[in-house]
Formats: sequence, structure tokens, C-alpha cells
Amino acid sequence: MKGKPLESYLQDTPHELSADELDRQLFDAHTQPRRTATSQRAPDQGIEDINSLFDATFDQIIANEENKSLVDSAVKTASHGIKVLAPLMCAVRRWHDPSTEPEKVEKSMGSVLKRLHQDTRAVAEAYKVKADEAPAWLLSQISGQLMNVLVEAINRNNGSVLVEQDQRYLMPLLNLANQAEHVGESPYANPNDTQWTLINSLMTAASTVMTEYQNFSYFHEDPAAVSQLVTEHLHERVIEGTLAQLTERWGLNEQERGYMGASLIKQAGLLLAAAWSDCMIPTLSEIKALPTDAKRELMVTGYPLDVVFDHFENAYQGLEVSAVGALRAMNPMREKAPTQQHKSGLSNA
Repeated sequence: MKGKPLESYLQDTPHELSADELDRQLFDAHTQPRRTATSQRAPDQGIEDINSLFDATFDQIIANEENKSLVDSAVKTASHGIKVLAPLMCAVRRWHDPSTEPEKVEKSMGSVLKRLHQDTRAVAEAYKVKADEAPAWLLSQISGQLMNVLVEAINRNNGSVLVEQDQRYLMPLLNLANQAEHVGESPYANPNDTQWTLINSLMTAASTVMTEYQNFSYFHEDPAAVSQLVTEHLHERVIEGTLAQLTERWGLNEQERGYMGASLIKQAGLLLAAAWSDCMIPTLSEIKALPTDAKRELMVTGYPLDVVFDHFENAYQGLEVSAVGALRAMNPMREKAPTQQHKSGLSNA
């Protein structure tokens, strides 16, 4: 279900509200059944031809290379199309049957591909690279990264990602671009560097969580601040916590550290996004029972996100235990005794 941003509440409330009016402001937008990601979420843009949208999205990503034959180019185009469209089709099929609802499937996939095209260009331009002049490798990496985020959101039945004008989920990626002087100082140009691998995974995980913020904000109006909070929490919990301890305990080299870290961060992002979504209904129920003054205060300060992070922590601890168990089962001889400073958390797993 779509969460109405705090700024909308404030703009719609020029006078002091009664208790009944306040309840309607807070809860009317959240009492309808959760819309599917492929129906009422998307703007009314009509059914567009999926092939033309596909061509528009990947006209730069899959450019013809010099000295390549026409057959080679066609094979490359088809291969890339399958790679990108297959996970999207799997996600959409969870909500619509292609055999009985082909128009809905086409419209849903078209909406996602159109959004992917626009957002890929937005990220590229954040690195001061004009989208029309961006190299194919850059657009390809960005679009692949964003497609994963969009597909995961659709899998969670989150249709807010189809609202084209709302790019709050891109905030972590745009923040990273603003911190880099040029695209050469980015994970896209350094895909094999362990540190950039971890940074890229962290930004993608934070964007995954921000798709749920885009759906329900917990009355926090500043997406940049929320993005920073989410990024810092995942960094501290996964990279500085779990990964650091696993690296020391099993003597992971740089390549192993990057591979393990990317996997942990991705799953942590999915768990935190799920926690964000799962805590929405209980939170709204709790707010509804609060006195009117307390409700007004929450509209200004935002609901404390501790409940989301606590929910995430319960699930993430299971992931930690699983990681330790897998490493111990596959290579027990590499395990070292934890140091004194790490005699907590994973040390007891």
C-alpha cells in the first residue's frame, strides 16, 4: 500500500485538525488493500508495445561494436535481452498469468523498462556523463544494478517503483555519484576492486530498502537522511561487524572477502527491506491508538525506526549463523579462535 509522504500531510493541513480529521489524514491512505505492483500503482499510460520499449531502453546498452558482423550483434542483443527480461518476467508472473492476462503482463513489463531507461540515464548523469554520450559498458552496468532492485521490489508486491516521478529509491546511488569526482572513481569503472565491490553492494542494498521507504515513509520526510541512516546501519552491521569477524576468523583473502561481503550485504538489504514492509501495519495500528497530540508530533518528527532495525536484527542473526555454519562445514581447518575483541556475536556461533 502506498504511504503518503509527510510533506503531503503538512501541505494539506493549513489549519489545526480535529482528532477525527487527523485520523483520516494519517490512516485513510493506509486502509486500502495493498495494490499489486502491476495494476493501480502505475500511472495511466496505456498499453505500450514491449518491443519498442525494450529497444528504447537498451539502444545504447547494446550498441553495435565495430568490426563485428551483423550476426554477432544480433546474438549479443538477444542474449542481453534474455538476461535482463527473464528475471522481470518471473517477477511479473507472480501477479499475472501471461496466458490469460497478456495485456497486463505487457503493460507491467513496459512500465518497468521505461522506468529502467529513465533511471539509468539519471544515475549516469549524476556522474556528469551525458546520457546520450555515456559508454555502453556504463549504461549496461547501471541498468543491470537497477533491474535487480526493481525486480526485488516487484517480488515484494511493491508497486511504488512504477511511479515514474518518484526517484527516492535512487538516493543512495545518487549520493555515491555526488561523492565521486568522475565515473572513473566509481564501482562501475572498478568492478574487480574489493572495496568498490563492497561499496557497490552497499549502495544497491540501501536502494532496495529505499523502495520500501518510497512505499511507506514512517512519516520521515527527508529521503536523503533516511538513505544515509540505512546505509550507515548496513555498513556497521555487515561490513564492520559480520564481514570483519569472518575475515579474521577464517583468514579470508581480498577476493574471498569481496565475494562473501557482496553476498552478505545483498541478503541484509533484502532482510531490512522486508522488515521495513512487515512493520508497517503494526506501526499504523500503534499510532492509531495514540493521543491526538502524540500523532501530531509523529507527523513532524517521524516514527522511530528502531522497530524496523530490531525486526531486521532478529532475521539477520540467523543469516550470520548460517554463514558460520557453511564456512565451518566446508573448510573447518581454516577456522581460528576469535580474538578477545571479537568474543561476542559470531564467536558463539
